[in-house]
Amino acid sequence: MVATRLTDRSDFLDPAVKEKKRFEQMLDERVAAGLNKGIEVLMTEVEFVCATTQKADDFNPDASGNPSPDVMDIGPSETAGKIVEIVSSHTRMLIGSTDKNMLDVFNQEVGLRTFTALCKHLKRQRISVAGSIKLISDMNHYFSYIQTLKNQNLLQYFIALRELAQIYLVGAEDAKELATIIADGDRFHGIFRAEDVYEYAGRRADWFQIRPKVDRALYGYGCCVM
Repeated sequence: MVATRLTDRSDFLDPAVKEKKRFEQMLDERVAAGLNKGIEVLMTEVEFVCATTQKADDFNPDASGNPSPDVMDIGPSETAGKIVEIVSSHTRMLIGSTDKNMLDVFNQEVGLRTFTALCKHLKRQRISVAGSIKLISDMNHYFSYIQTLKNQNLLQYFIALRELAQIYLVGAEDAKELATIIADGDRFHGIFRAEDVYEYAGRRADWFQIRPKVDRALYGYGCCVM
């Protein structure tokens, strides 16, 4: 039609041009809806892996009732390995099959929803000082994967998650240091507030023993928490 001068590409009022734009908009909406549905299915799988493969003694070795092994495995847990494998396989599928902008949007959305799923998962765990080594390994594993996506905004969330894991490494005798970490908003790049970090600290295996000392350091004597 253009070749025979029946339509003019530059005429935005031309019915053919308007129809073409409408079709392109509909196509973009369908692609976005399809990607969103794919992400939802992916996150369902991630949450299932978290719920079914994470062992109680991964982050709390004493929960098994067996003596601590002489040699501790400091690598990431089976769960972390599976999650990175699942998520990365999905993000790789779009490489070369879509434009960079769409790929960046998809990767960011997948990364943020993975972050949310991991935060939810962390709140279900009981973590000891000894088990914190495994947790830190897991967080480093997630961080290393997110680095490959080359998205600095997304990376900040996983830097904060990696810092969060450090609150479980602090010994019970250092409750004051733990309180200092909880109150340090800059440490978590504004992604976790002090009250959020305090809630995560409540997942420590020794929390009921050290909580009075942490509360004293944070709020002083006789103060109600939150």
